[in-house]
Amino acid sequence: MTTANRIRTDWKLFGAILLIMTFGLVMVYSASSIVSEVLYKKETWTFAVKQLIAAIVGLLLFVLLKRIDYRNLKHPIWAFMPLGLVVILLIGVIFADPAAHRWYRYLGLQLQPSELAKPALVVFLAYFVARRSDSINDRHTLGPAAIVVAVIVGLVGFGDLGTAAILLVPAVVIFIVAGIEKRYFYVSMFLAAVLAAGAIYQKPYRLLRVLTFVGITENEIQTNPRLQFLGPMLAESNAHRDADHQPKQAKIAVGRGYLVGTGIGNGNQKMGFLPEAHTDFIFGVVGEEVGLIGCVLLLMLYLFIFWRGFRLYWITPDTFGKYLALGAVTLFAAQALFNMSVVIGLAPTKGIPLPLVSYGGSALVCTLLTLGLLMSVSERSN
Repeated sequence: MTTANRIRTDWKLFGAILLIMTFGLVMVYSASSIVSEVLYKKETWTFAVKQLIAAIVGLLLFVLLKRIDYRNLKHPIWAFMPLGLVVILLIGVIFADPAAHRWYRYLGLQLQPSELAKPALVVFLAYFVARRSDSINDRHTLGPAAIVVAVIVGLVGFGDLGTAAILLVPAVVIFIVAGIEKRYFYVSMFLAAVLAAGAIYQKPYRLLRVLTFVGITENEIQTNPRLQFLGPMLAESNAHRDADHQPKQAKIAVGRGYLVGTGIGNGNQKMGFLPEAHTDFIFGVVGEEVGLIGCVLLLMLYLFIFWRGFRLYWITPDTFGKYLALGAVTLFAAQALFNMSVVIGLAPTKGIPLPLVSYGGSALVCTLLTLGLLMSVSERSN
């Protein structure tokens, strides 16, 4: 069989990705125009233009990556070199951004290394598990893999617990599919839960968000004798005192949209009522301006990409390609699902962008890189 016969572009998957990204650019302009002018004293199109530039850069990398034979990435250099670079950047950002430990800032540009960890970790997991698939439960397999994942997730979680949790999803899915024994899985999940609890307790604003999600307000903490021990720690938080404000405003925005929405550009919640309306909570603006029908259509596009990617696990002939597609699509789908769950109140507030829609150059470029890996597998699978 010739190379020409093996490469078959999945135009349906390609089209769905472009459609969501184009819709995202429109929604970023709608959600950010007023905030840009009133709050930041800039032109209404400032954030939209930055997002457009990131989209062009990301799309070029996406096309370049999908044209590369993914089998060429099955090499220690591509498995470990990007991951090593990410570790260096994650350590450096702790000192470069002492407050949030998230961004490198230079000349008005920002780089979030936790986003780069996503495609790097997917390639590493696919390479490592493919090489050790016959001995997945061996300590020489589980030990090194656990150390690498723990280091990456730990460094990311130091400043961004939500992204750290998302990074665990492809690792868990790949090892479950690869046949990890239940005892190892349960031990790993227990350790992850303990580390997550420690990370939440470490940052008062994280604890406040979790407590608010389960219905424990700050007023109750101050008045309930059994909860007053939390008072001094929460007093150290720099977060907004009303931790329930953002999710409440998001649900109001979604509810105002009804079936068909108020129309793109006509939403009210983005006018200062809903914080971060153009970033992590943009799905609230989507719900308000395009309504339930628009939200369902967007969800269907996400599900279509998930199905198209998950299908590659079954039809891709080689193990590396199977796990590469599985890791990429589960990472993408988990991020979309978690973001929408936060906005409609099904999960605690966390800074997870909506893939291809939320404002953020690093997130958009790295999402397109991850989807470029998926397309590379798709174009060479029969």
